[in-house]
Amino acid sequence: MNIEGILKYQKLDGELYKVEQKISNSPYKKKANELSAVAKKSQSKSTELEAEAEKLLAEINDLKSKFSMNKAKLDEMLKNDTSKLSAEDIEKLSNVKGKIVSNLNILEKLLQKAAENINQILAEFNRTIKTFNDAKAQYAVCKQKIDEENQQLSPERERLTKELKALEKGVDGELLAEYKKKRQDNIFPVIVPLENGSFCGYCRIELPKVATSRIKEKGVITCEHCKRFIYQK
Repeated sequence: MNIEGILKYQKLDGELYKVEQKISNSPYKKKANELSAVAKKSQSKSTELEAEAEKLLAEINDLKSKFSMNKAKLDEMLKNDTSKLSAEDIEKLSNVKGKIVSNLNILEKLLQKAAENINQILAEFNRTIKTFNDAKAQYAVCKQKIDEENQQLSPERERLTKELKALEKGVDGELLAEYKKKRQDNIFPVIVPLENGSFCGYCRIELPKVATSRIKEKGVITCEHCKRFIYQK
């Protein structure tokens, strides 16, 4: 097997790998991902708050309706002429009035508490929207920086990709296909030398003799630990 071809290919591919790492490890890209997560979380929170506010407003409307009904009953009872009523009837009427007044007091407190809750939700909603807008604005800046970096690195990446394509003719097709699979799994370098007759040149694990004996036969073997190709120098 022609090992020199794949080694030459990998050497050039190493340059492309460095370019790709610059792109993927960009601090702006990392920051953009963080901001995107913040924006999504804020958007989700704002939706939850809207649902809470809608539910609370429905409760407030229900409390107002009950308050109005009790107030109307009390007003109606206050209009009654009690001069012709017996002492027993007056006592009953007084008890009913007392209950209505008690209900009005309870409803008033519930309405006050609901109003406080709705104000808290509104304040939190405004904070959430501000967080979302801030994250969105910062994300736009990061995105612009990422685009600028990509524009700077794209010519180099395209050049290396074309040169690698030209080198493919000198590499064993089956080996190249396996190389590309490992490369897609972010394994790099893909092919490393056998060190000291029995050690993987990357992870330094000692290989069994039966494995190292196959190198001369097949040209390369696969490290069971780091999954890289191993060749003998």
